[in-house]
Amino acid sequence: MATLVDKLNSIVWNEKWWLGDDAKWDDFLSSDPNIYYPRVKDMNWSLAVGVGLLAVRYVYENVLIVPLANYLGIYERKKRPLAPNAPLEAAFRKHRGKVPQVETEKLIKQTDLTERQIQRWLFRRRIQSSPSSMYKFKECSWHLLFYTFAFLYGMWSLWNKSWLYVTVNCWINWPKQHIDTEIYTFYLLELSFYWSLLFAIIFQKDYQKKDKNEMILHHCVTILLIYFSWACNFVRVGTLVLVVHDVADPWLAVAKMAKYAKKQATCEAFFGIFSVVWIISRCCIYPLWVLNTSAVEIHDYVTTFPAYWFFNGLLFVLQILHLLWTYLILRIAFQKFQHGSLQKDERSESESETDETSSDEDEDNNKISKRVISNGILGNQYKSQLTAEQ
Repeated sequence: MATLVDKLNSIVWNEKWWLGDDAKWDDFLSSDPNIYYPRVKDMNWSLAVGVGLLAVRYVYENVLIVPLANYLGIYERKKRPLAPNAPLEAAFRKHRGKVPQVETEKLIKQTDLTERQIQRWLFRRRIQSSPSSMYKFKECSWHLLFYTFAFLYGMWSLWNKSWLYVTVNCWINWPKQHIDTEIYTFYLLELSFYWSLLFAIIFQKDYQKKDKNEMILHHCVTILLIYFSWACNFVRVGTLVLVVHDVADPWLAVAKMAKYAKKQATCEAFFGIFSVVWIISRCCIYPLWVLNTSAVEIHDYVTTFPAYWFFNGLLFVLQILHLLWTYLILRIAFQKFQHGSLQKDERSESESETDETSSDEDEDNNKISKRVISNGILGNQYKSQLTAEQ
């Protein structure tokens, strides 16, 4: 058994793939207690710290943010009881809430419910499963706190580091580049934060976001990249990537919080700041500062190897994503000039907001009736009946 484990380790941690010809794993061993080189097992503490961050988040949100949200007029919506219905629930999960008309006709026969009753049930089920404004306000407040702290701490820990100002120092003397306590703590906090986000999504039962699978994939890739750069001791360039990505996120979090609090002018102001900071950091500093050193300057100091090409390829994929997201940001900003205000983000959960503006069952019924009529799926007699009821 031990022989099999050793063989698997030799394959997974193949020196030629991870380090090339310029380095060996023994280079990361230090006999001097004052000199530390990265070890993968030391990053495993991020799992425990990630759980600890969840506890901090719970206290922070409930002690500080909920009262703040209530002061701004945001309250947790009341959950209305919804009669369980197995066929409707199965259809809802299968089609992610958007049940087609053909399926609806089958459900009429299976449940002996009218089309209006089915539409009402599905409508309320979508509301039940979508995040409320309170939930999203708390989530953004947590992002605001962490990203602000992470950026400030990251810049503080890098302030006296040579590679912050002269990026070729990311590669000089690689891999014998020791890591100090501040950089280790910065890396550990960033990795722990993404573990906490992943745990929160996986174990969230009350609400299910539309992009749940995409967010799980995003967090897993981010965790992999942080582990990856730590294992290869690409920590110096990794710290640059982290601070460049952290600087814009607090502004977006504030803009979203203002949106949920219905402070439109404040939302637009912070979104404008976010847009400028995003474009400068992600479309200028990142390619000219980070990609330049990882794709150009490295070749004067390090002989490239497979793991490097994988790591650098992912950094270029990030830049492509930055450009795509920039296009979406500019399109949203253009709405300000075209319509006079920022319009609803088409990626958000549209149903959650309609629920929070509804005060009683009749208002829900009216929304459903109008939707059904506008879709032309009822007979003329039923249309007249519903119009009369409204």
